[in-house]
This record gives sequence, structure tokens and C-alpha cells, in this order.
Amino acid sequence: MSCSQILYHLEPENPVTSSKSGIIYLPGLNGFRAIAAVSVLVSHILQSEFSGPILNIGFRLPLGEFGVTLFFVISGFLITYLLLREREIGEISISWFYFRRVLRIWPLYYSYIFIWLIVWMFQGDNKFGFSRSIYWYIFFSANIPFIFHQSILVIGHLWSIGVEEQFYIFWPWVVKFSRNKLFVYSWFFFLSFFILKILFWYFLGKESFSYRALSVTRFHCLVVGAIGAFHYNGFLVIVVSWISNRITQIAAWSLFFLIGLGFIRISAPIAHEFFAFISLVLIIGQITARNRIINLENSVFNFIGKISYGIYVIHPLIILLITPLLKGVKMGNVFLWSLIYCLGISIVTIVLAYLSFRYLERPFLIYKLRFSKVLSSNVNGTNNDVLLRNGFTR
Repeated sequence: MSCSQILYHLEPENPVTSSKSGIIYLPGLNGFRAIAAVSVLVSHILQSEFSGPILNIGFRLPLGEFGVTLFFVISGFLITYLLLREREIGEISISWFYFRRVLRIWPLYYSYIFIWLIVWMFQGDNKFGFSRSIYWYIFFSANIPFIFHQSILVIGHLWSIGVEEQFYIFWPWVVKFSRNKLFVYSWFFFLSFFILKILFWYFLGKESFSYRALSVTRFHCLVVGAIGAFHYNGFLVIVVSWISNRITQIAAWSLFFLIGLGFIRISAPIAHEFFAFISLVLIIGQITARNRIINLENSVFNFIGKISYGIYVIHPLIILLITPLLKGVKMGNVFLWSLIYCLGISIVTIVLAYLSFRYLERPFLIYKLRFSKVLSSNVNGTNNDVLLRNGFTR
């Protein structure tokens, strides 16, 4: 059967895995991608020039930063889970893993940078902050200028993609060769990073390079997802059972929203770590589908989740290009105008992200299947369009 046939004709027999097709399906995962992408999008829109009366809300809401942490946990969970399944059926192919990452990340990533360069040249000034630091972005190291508060406008947000790509330089090797010690190594990795971060904050201060480096390059938040994957894959099943408990899920969802919306403020050195574990609890609860408080398995969340990579990558340029066009427009009701502006940016972003997914990313994703020993799909019960897979994530 060809890769295209796999994409369009196979669907899993149950919510987690299909024994016949071997396709893994993790329900609700696209929903969390959607939440993460929309959180970052809304946060940046609310901080833009025309958000009007709701401008201050955008600066107060920690939606964006926690949305990135959620992306990290999702990525760490999914990639580690698939690597563990691949290890169960044979050897992990590191070269194939890297090639899959290239096919998933590079096309849109470099296309966006190329378009940004064209826009910058037509601007005729340095509005976009072009500098030699562009090389950091070309080589997936945008977190370096971000640490030093020297990000380039419109592409500065690519720092998080750089963090993930740096993490996956070494993580598949850890999974491949750790064997029965992966659980211990994962916790050691997390605790080492976490303790160092607290020590740097306490002794050097929050603006020190050491503290900012660990706060930005949050490898340990990706490891939180990996720890969850290890449990979900069969280790200490009692932990998964406790996590899926209804009371645990209610508490986790409550904290998730209260922290994400800024009603509860967690001390900076532990905020993202705490949120990462809350997110992990919700992800496992959603996948097991036992005591879901909120069901993220629906067509809207699945659609937005599938195009979440595009939403994340392209939205800053859309905000910057559309905002100047609206400077001459005036409306009596400022709040209504601000709402229209925010909705307009969101709609344009989603439409362009879908077009990117459909015409730019998808051909590479189909080809990517040739290098996948373990298949995972986002098929839901009513739609056998396997558009593409849980593996098609950042």
C-alpha cells in the first residue's frame, strides 16, 4: 500500500492503537496543540498596537509563555512515546528520525524566513531589526539572541522551535541506548536542570545569563513529556490510573486555566515546571478517555491542532503586515473595533496556516511516511481523512 493510501484509507480500530494496521492514535492530542497555538496567537494579538482597550490584558495574561511550555510537553510526550514503540519492534533508526524532523520542520520554517527577508527588503528600512543574528535563526539557534533580549522582530518567536530541534539532537540517542534506565535518566535530567535553574535564580538573579539560559532553553519541560510517555507506555500503570482519576482531572483543569489566565501566579523559578506537570496530567487523562472533564476530541480542535505549527510560525508577520493597513480606519466604538481587529487577525492566520498545511507541508508529510516505522494518526471516529498524524507536530 502506498503512503497516500495509508493517509487516506486506514483508521485505527480503537482510540489508542490498531492491531491490524499498527497505526497509533492518541485522542485529544490535537486539542492540546490547538490550545497551545491559540494561546500564543491571542497573547501576541493582545500585545499589538491595535488591541485597544484590551491591550493591557494581553500584557498581563501569561497565555503565550505557557502555551509554548504546553507545546514542549506535547512534543516530548509524543516523540518519546513513538520512539519507545519503535524500540519495541526493533532498533530505533536515528538517521530516519532526523530525516523525519527535517521533512516536518524545515519546509515551513525556511519558507517563513525567506518570506520575511523579502518583506524586509521591500520595507527599505531596518524596521524588522535585521542584523547578523539572522544566522542564529538559520541554524535553529534563535533561543540564543532571545536569551540576550536581542531577538529580531517577526522571527524572534522561532526560538522555541530552535529549543526543540536542539533537544532532539541528543534525545533519540538517549532513548535508544538507555534501555531500562530511561526512567531514571529522565528524572535525573529534569531534576538537574530544575535545581540548577533555582540556584541560578537565587544566587545570580533573574536577569543573569545562566538563569535566562535555562528559563528559555527549557529542555527539562520536554523531558516532563518524556516522563509521561514512559508511564503511559506501561511503566507504573498505577500512576496513570491516579492521573486519570476524575478528582485529579478536575483539579488539573482548574489549575491549568487559573494559571494560564493569570489568576494564580506561580513563582518564576518553578512556574513552567509546575505548569508542565499539570499539562502532562491533562494530556494523559485526555488520551486514556476515562474521566474526561473537557473532551478535546472534536472536529474544531482537530482542525486547529493539525495546522497549529503553521499558526505558530506565521502569525507575527500577519500581525505586523495587517496592523499598518488599519491605521487610517476609525470607529466610534473602540472596544468593538479592537474585537474586530483581534478576530480578523485570527481568521487570516488560520486561513493562511491551512493553506500552508495543504499546499506546502502536506507533500513533505506524505513523503515522511516512508521513513516511519511506527505510524500515528489523528483520525477521529467520524472522519477517515488521516491528514496527517500525531507525529506531524513540532
